[in-house]
Amino acid sequence: MKITIGEIANLAGVSKTTVSRVLNKKPDVDPATRERILALISEYDFQPNAFAKAISTQSNHYIGLLIPHKAEYIFSNSFYTEVMRGVSTEVDGCNYYLLICYAHDVNYLDIYRQKRVAGFVLLSPGSYHKGIIESLKTENIPFVSTAKVTNEEMVYVDIDNFHGGSLVMEHLVLLGHERIAYIGKPTLISSIERMNSHQAVLEKHGLPYDPSLVLVTHNSSIEDGYQSTQELLKHPNPPTAIFLANDIMAVGAIKAIHQAGLRVPEDISVAGFDDIPLASYSNPPLTTIRQPAYEKGAVATRLLIQLLEKQETPSSNILDVELVVRGSTGPVRNR
Repeated sequence: MKITIGEIANLAGVSKTTVSRVLNKKPDVDPATRERILALISEYDFQPNAFAKAISTQSNHYIGLLIPHKAEYIFSNSFYTEVMRGVSTEVDGCNYYLLICYAHDVNYLDIYRQKRVAGFVLLSPGSYHKGIIESLKTENIPFVSTAKVTNEEMVYVDIDNFHGGSLVMEHLVLLGHERIAYIGKPTLISSIERMNSHQAVLEKHGLPYDPSLVLVTHNSSIEDGYQSTQELLKHPNPPTAIFLANDIMAVGAIKAIHQAGLRVPEDISVAGFDDIPLASYSNPPLTTIRQPAYEKGAVATRLLIQLLEKQETPSSNILDVELVVRGSTGPVRNR
């Protein structure tokens, strides 16, 4: 049976305040009384309520991971789980605790007001999450984002998505591809920047930009990549290469191409973005941009803890990316 701090106090013949002072290792408690209380705590395996302690001491060691997306979207993409692994590992290594929060209405504001968390790591917000960012700023809640949101003043950890997309596009153009399609979700800043790189590299090389080869998706799932690629294959002049905004969609694209009786990369090259673990095991292995998902989460958490403990605003971080060439891209074939 769980014992309360009041029951410990009654058994020791002292006040709850005295028990609290022992729990918080305050010096002004009689040594004999301290030993009696500690013995009772050990005997009954008393575990203090960390949330209650946070409220009473006006501070806590809980960090909230604020997720503005649906759970099935986040947990079906191993890129996000890698970011969360970075957050969790860093939290644990710094002797903090992690509380996962979903941004339903404004419940996350109540969680902070109740002192259940000291601040938030905001997981990959999109342009449609500006309201969340503004509410955090209005309430002066410490937070660090794992993605940049255009025109928002905040601390974030991200990559140069335009540069990463340009690396993919330059690779495909070097292979001789001129009709290169793009598939992505336009509400994510990262996807917009990757889409912009698609057009910019084509124009740089004097290649025609065909808007009918740019498809937008509602989500970024395998099914979105699969269905969008099926649509591209019906085009009267289909692409010779497809650049997808993430690896999950690229896996769906490869399936659609194979089901149509075509080969990757002999008939159509496919490239993704993220370098999730599945990328190297797809058939064929996927050419992609490696971005440090784990480090995104870890660095964002480190910056938040720095903000909480030093009460100074850290600087945003831009992490490096790398083009990883595998078997899903190859030279264009003459048609």
